[in-house]
Amino acid sequence: MTTHTASSPVDAPATPKPSLPAQLSFAEVSAIWAQVRLVYPLYAALATQFEIAPLPYPANEVPPARPTRAQFERDRKWLDSIDERVLAYQIRQVPPELLNASEESLRALIKRQLQKPDKTSVDRDKIDLLLVQYFVFCAPDDLAHNDVSLDQVVKVLEPVLGEQDATPLEWYRPLQTILDKIARCNSLRDMLEEGLLEQARLLKDSGGNAFYDPPALVAFCRFNFLLRRAFIRLLHADLTAMRDAIASLELKGVKTVDCRRASLSAAETIPQLRFFCETWRQPFQNDYTQSSVSHAFERLLALRADLEEAQAKSTAKAQQVPVSPDQMAPAALSPGAAPAAAAPATEHAIESIRADHSNAAPPANAAPDAAQNSDQPAVPSDSSLDIESCEAMIAQQLAAAPPGPARMMSTVTLQDTKVLLSGWEVAAFANPDAEEAADMRRAVVARALLAVATDQRKRSGDETALASAIALACDEMPYFQARIVQAKNERQTEIAVNLGISTKRLVSFMEEAEKLRS
Repeated sequence: MTTHTASSPVDAPATPKPSLPAQLSFAEVSAIWAQVRLVYPLYAALATQFEIAPLPYPANEVPPARPTRAQFERDRKWLDSIDERVLAYQIRQVPPELLNASEESLRALIKRQLQKPDKTSVDRDKIDLLLVQYFVFCAPDDLAHNDVSLDQVVKVLEPVLGEQDATPLEWYRPLQTILDKIARCNSLRDMLEEGLLEQARLLKDSGGNAFYDPPALVAFCRFNFLLRRAFIRLLHADLTAMRDAIASLELKGVKTVDCRRASLSAAETIPQLRFFCETWRQPFQNDYTQSSVSHAFERLLALRADLEEAQAKSTAKAQQVPVSPDQMAPAALSPGAAPAAAAPATEHAIESIRADHSNAAPPANAAPDAAQNSDQPAVPSDSSLDIESCEAMIAQQLAAAPPGPARMMSTVTLQDTKVLLSGWEVAAFANPDAEEAADMRRAVVARALLAVATDQRKRSGDETALASAIALACDEMPYFQARIVQAKNERQTEIAVNLGISTKRLVSFMEEAEKLRS
């Protein structure tokens, strides 16, 4: 970019020197303006790329070295207006040559965010992103694949945060525990099933303004860097496993695969599946906290489960031996299956369904709208699957499956629609007296009804069941959101994390269902 000089005093010597804002010294004004000029190219790119606001200068020009008072005030306000509307994921989309133009400009951008007096969660996410971006840009190459200590992060971030003590504080010590669990993961599914990302976000939320203390910023920067590296490793492992499964199926002469669990058809061809894997891209064009992004990864992992199940079946067929549930990941259950002997816990769960739906009370601190919608509305009679029968069918199918390891996923089939359940969702049916069990079953049923109605709409074009399922999910959302808030306030981290993930999945199914409405 070139410097805009049309109104510079250098070009117009007869113009008086610009007057400074009365409350600022000349040194302060100079420092502020130097920061404005350093960050302006990035803000101009954001304003243009996302059509946020018109630029104060022509394209490829930057503010002049010596501004008038009017320019000084106008450009500061312009930057503030962009800050208010830009989200972290949008900064991630800025071309690297601009975001990483120089250490000096990236440092100025971070300091500008840190200097804001009243920071919001949006500001926190931007600072979180920019600090790890700065670390990646400035860290020595040998840290890319080695372990990273807090002392090393302190040293790299010193130009931004100054000298700091690397001793971790008590409130964010759990970050290392989360990293230890991530290191033991072999798939993104492991990370999601443990709710590790949600645990880290809850920890960040719990810190409040303490998050901006330099030692905390150092600790979260290290965590984010190691998390990013682990995420890439696990994603590559999942994609490699899928490609290997496709190659194995092709060698065995398999032509099509049932991929309904991944919201695809019951007969996806091998070339179609290979194309899907080769062209799949990380959905970072959206906010990573949005349900649509979570759904994209869920779908990818569900497809891996479909492929590995098909692989296990083809191997068993070739060997002419029965396939045990442990050979499938996760096992698909027959819609008509009935348990050989109904487990007492399942009988209890089924018997309590009607009571759960008729007597469920909202949390004590729930918002009024959540209280009004605390009882689940009945699905109209024109729907072929209602709330109680849906929950009973899920409970029966789960009881028919042999017990698996804790937090093991399972698949149930309802009217030819496969629904994937997380380990904690399975536990809610197996242990109906657990504190969060009733809420978790409600979330599962709402999602299952949406999945069934969505498939019916795709097959027949009939929107009756779809409209009812969407209405049910919309009525349930305030209740779930209030329960999550209550669990957070009561520091019931596991309940908050698990119900939060299940609710986010429900939202992603709602978004998909809404797209089908004419």
